[in-house]
Amino acid sequence: MNRRTITAGEGASIYLLGVCAGSILNLFLSLVFMRSEATFDGMSVYSWVGYAIIQVAFVLAAVVYDAIRRTDILFVARMSKPRSAKQLFFTPFIAIAAILTFLPLANLWTSFLGVIHYHGAGVGMPDYSNVGVYFLSLFVMAALPAFGEEFLLRGHAFSGLRTRSMGFGVLMSALLFSLMHANPLQTVHQFGIGIVLALVFTITNSLWACVLVHFFNNFISITLTAYLPQVDALYFKLGYFNWLTGAASFIIGLLMLVTLLYAMYKVGNKSKFKVISSGIDYDDYTIYAVGEKNRKNPIKAWADFIASLFTKAGWRRIGSALVECGDADMIGKNQPLLGVWLALGLVSVYWLYSLIVGLL
Repeated sequence: MNRRTITAGEGASIYLLGVCAGSILNLFLSLVFMRSEATFDGMSVYSWVGYAIIQVAFVLAAVVYDAIRRTDILFVARMSKPRSAKQLFFTPFIAIAAILTFLPLANLWTSFLGVIHYHGAGVGMPDYSNVGVYFLSLFVMAALPAFGEEFLLRGHAFSGLRTRSMGFGVLMSALLFSLMHANPLQTVHQFGIGIVLALVFTITNSLWACVLVHFFNNFISITLTAYLPQVDALYFKLGYFNWLTGAASFIIGLLMLVTLLYAMYKVGNKSKFKVISSGIDYDDYTIYAVGEKNRKNPIKAWADFIASLFTKAGWRRIGSALVECGDADMIGKNQPLLGVWLALGLVSVYWLYSLIVGLL
């Protein structure tokens, strides 16, 4: 029988295998295209191919590991429908709320990088000279990374890391996700969206909800770059130096994000249980009268949830709810974590190298 649980160390090992496989393929591509200056719509053919091939490496690394270790890949990666199909309705709005929340923080981080004279390159993008290039980029730069990265990061790395504790899994998987890209300019936003994606994975118990949120995040970025560059220009003009605008975006976005995640949880975890209202004791048994569970006013329930975020007891309840949602074996803190620290150390070195190159 195939195993249905992977440890934190195994999750980190699968992640590291995926990153190494992607790096090796990327190195091979760089050698193949070393003397080629071929471009397609303003972006090198090497970059176009690289975007796609690295996602293949992520998926293959995880699949091969699962096959060797006899792991139930469909269960571990939660490649099934969410608890409720209605949860998928929230995915594009969660992506929008995440951008509103984390973009001001990313801009603040970018400002700091500018102060220390970092001048590293951002993400390469085509010229979008026609609609065909736009749809091609949606496939290569939005859809493929949405599946490949989620399959590796949430489906495997996070699935293993959360067996130590839910908080450890959420934060560590987000950190590994942000460092993996080795692009200091994107680090803050990717760490934030990594937290959101881990929560979505847990709340829905489905990889596909994460894939959709990830895709919509990429879709929005590509669409703004291709057809609405003035929106980016306006936001940077107002939010980069105007702290009030940035603060408002962060507060409104965070409130939206928390509300949407709360609503997603409620939609997928409606209690079907009834409560005991009274009972009559007999000599050998008891007969109970069972009544419907009292339902809170949804506005009052939402307000109570927001208020609970400011209390330790509230965070403990949230943690317990996430563990219950995740439907995962909690192995605990005593499991070996050498693989986790090794993975974190290697991608940290990779990220630091990119930062140093950008400073030189």
